[in-house]
Amino acid sequence: MSLPVTVVTVAFGNSDIVRKWVRQWSDSGASCLISNNGDQIPSDISAKARVLPFTGNKGFGAGINRAVLEADTPIILITNPDTLPANSHSLKDLHNYHSRGNLTGATTVDPEGNEVYSTGIWPNINWVRSQIFKPAESLFREDRIDWLQGSLIMVHKNDFLKAGGFNSRYPLYFEDVDLCSRGPLHGLGIDFCRESQFIHDEGTGSSKVTATRLSCFHWGMLEFFKDHDSANAKAVKQLLITKCILRMSAFPIRDVEITRGYYRALSSILSGLPPRLPGARND
Repeated sequence: MSLPVTVVTVAFGNSDIVRKWVRQWSDSGASCLISNNGDQIPSDISAKARVLPFTGNKGFGAGINRAVLEADTPIILITNPDTLPANSHSLKDLHNYHSRGNLTGATTVDPEGNEVYSTGIWPNINWVRSQIFKPAESLFREDRIDWLQGSLIMVHKNDFLKAGGFNSRYPLYFEDVDLCSRGPLHGLGIDFCRESQFIHDEGTGSSKVTATRLSCFHWGMLEFFKDHDSANAKAVKQLLITKCILRMSAFPIRDVEITRGYYRALSSILSGLPPRLPGARND
């Protein structure tokens, strides 16, 4: 049974995962649309999914924006390439629950069935400060949902476009938090369907690009504060500079890729230029 839903994703670095994504989502009754950010898309995928050709890697948000514009259904489901339906009625349940005027998330679990938290509260300066000497704490709270992770968001196409889509200044992280923060300005609420379940096998949807992830995470964090908590943005910038320097000192030999990631994050924060993505073009 087909549904008036286009499931969209961005492909980069793992063609086997993309093939699995197409098979399972098309079997769920949805149209499938892939924005190619540099993957080698297998030729057999085109039989079940539309693939937008590679034009340079501008990041996850920009790739999703491109796919949404090309979608020909009224409802969009934004996913990571490693996000899949947990059962045959996952998509139908979410579609039946979702209503116009909302960004709607759902329960995500890992392949073993353990919940993968995909919501959170707004980041604040205390959360940033807590990262100086230890890993970033989860922003998930059981009783409060401020934002939805971009690994799974259902939205009406026109609502997404009215809100301006994802901000392309966020290449890989915090584009989802930013969208949810801007949503109320465009009449968009946040909703969550606990009964509908999906699998999110985190980190398998792209090549292991640790340095890129680290640099984009810290860049996106600072951009979020600039956009939504400008009073604390200068202090957050100093905290992130301190964090990057300390981490570079801690990992110089043990993990060169992590050190490289913090170096790139520091360079971007100091220069005000976003991290360069693998396969990017100066279009």
